[in-house]
Amino acid sequence: MRRFVAVGDIHGCSQTLAKLLGILDLRPGDTLLSTGDLSSKGEDSQGVHVQLLNLEERGVNLIVLLGNHEVMLLAMQRMVGVNVDLTAFPESMFRRADVSFLMRSNETWATLKSYGLERAEDPEFWAFRRDDPERHLEKVSPRFNSVEWKLPPLHLELLCRCKAYHIERNCLFVHSGLQPTYLRMHDVHNAVNAQLEQDASALCWNRDWLGQRPGFPELIVHGHTPLCYLYSWISDTRPWQDGDLVFKSVVHNGALNLDSGVFLEAGHLTAGEIPRNGCPSDFRFIRIPRIDPLCQDRLWHLNYM
Repeated sequence: MRRFVAVGDIHGCSQTLAKLLGILDLRPGDTLLSTGDLSSKGEDSQGVHVQLLNLEERGVNLIVLLGNHEVMLLAMQRMVGVNVDLTAFPESMFRRADVSFLMRSNETWATLKSYGLERAEDPEFWAFRRDDPERHLEKVSPRFNSVEWKLPPLHLELLCRCKAYHIERNCLFVHSGLQPTYLRMHDVHNAVNAQLEQDASALCWNRDWLGQRPGFPELIVHGHTPLCYLYSWISDTRPWQDGDLVFKSVVHNGALNLDSGVFLEAGHLTAGEIPRNGCPSDFRFIRIPRIDPLCQDRLWHLNYM
């Protein structure tokens, strides 16, 4: 029987991903679904992209959801003059993405650095917390003509064929979630289509719905919000607390969060193997403690001055 495995946000942690893939031992015909955010935060986004492309070459069916970091990376490619085909996505998916990728705290620079691209860390390109993002964009836009930040064609093509969402095995797979108005709808297809029509970017950024049960029967499997950050959005986080790891991915209130903050000091990379019937009690989870070094930003203090 073909296996279906969903993995949470990887964020440039290639060594931890390699460990997970070695344990999973996926075979041709199996499926690996990523909840998105392959890049940034960690030190080796390029290595993550390479591993997934190699996995696909070996016959594994690869599904990558469009995370907010993919959105920012694609917006950046467009800004530096790459002829990138984004017609598969509503334009609202990239709302304010040009501004967001310039914020140094979003760490698009770390992805560029992993590809060895010159001036990736140059502070003149990145907006810090006290900067006016719109004004900064206006100031630095002309400078993009002076950099060669184009990603390799195969890697760029991988990003361009990300999916905004995926429905299979009685689950709705999405990077961040739906706005509460659409979450309460009874048909998952109508809910997603309404969200895409109104504001597609919410599928990659929205957290307003966290802790609320969907109106449709499908389980929401998502990433975007590291489990240890849930306190900011959910007052009672007891269902996710674990005596040893503090937080763990669990099916609760119609949702499953697979983002266990692998880029953080005590982070993990979590995967869930989902049976054909989609029954949550039959899910099998694998958690790998972070192996990768923590990504160090030598200018981090400028975001806190």
